[in-house]
Amino acid sequence: MKNHTLLLALFSFLLLLFCLPPTAAHAQYRPSIDVQEWPSGKVVLVSGDTIYGPITFYRTEDIVSVLHDDGSKSLYAPVNVQYFVAQEEPSGRAYTFLSLMWNLGRDYTDFKKPTFFEQLNQGTLKLIMREEYLRKDMSPTSPMYASTHLYTSENYVPGSEWVEYIKPLYYIELPDGEIVTLRNVKRDLNRLFGNKAREVRKYINEKRLTYEKPHHLMAIVNYYNSLK
Repeated sequence: MKNHTLLLALFSFLLLLFCLPPTAAHAQYRPSIDVQEWPSGKVVLVSGDTIYGPITFYRTEDIVSVLHDDGSKSLYAPVNVQYFVAQEEPSGRAYTFLSLMWNLGRDYTDFKKPTFFEQLNQGTLKLIMREEYLRKDMSPTSPMYASTHLYTSENYVPGSEWVEYIKPLYYIELPDGEIVTLRNVKRDLNRLFGNKAREVRKYINEKRLTYEKPHHLMAIVNYYNSLK
């Protein structure tokens, strides 16, 4: 009788588990390392039109896709977009991506092209981000094996010797629209902070923040903006 009760309870639990909607349908999802999907969002076009629907962002190609009710898709390049917002459900967490004119990190040229950046904060100094995709040798003999602080992707196959990972690349958009590449995040931010750098360093020490963690980095830049 006891075993029968346990089996019935287990069956009920499994039935409930399989009846629940998948979490991936409501949060962001990465079908591959450089592609993100969200269940809802909007794309605001240069023309002024706004397109609503599930969002897919192809980061390597720099293309955003919107799924329409009839099952068709529309693809938009940064040149056609002001910004787009992708949203999780039911949490409502939103991710904002701006189309900004960028010299592709080549400081020696005046050529710029519209490029998508993820916006991480608001304020005088706007922290923005793109992603780089790398492969890491996970074999025990590799000198890279012991290194950490990397965002491993869903593409990692247990038992394989290589893992793809995401490296965040940070930038600052200045009030005049210029984009500054943070090649050395700590050094370059301190230079931008100018005569407020000492006050910001004091805040960092008090709050035990680091320049390596994204949410810490946002807090650092936000604190500087609050001083302005």
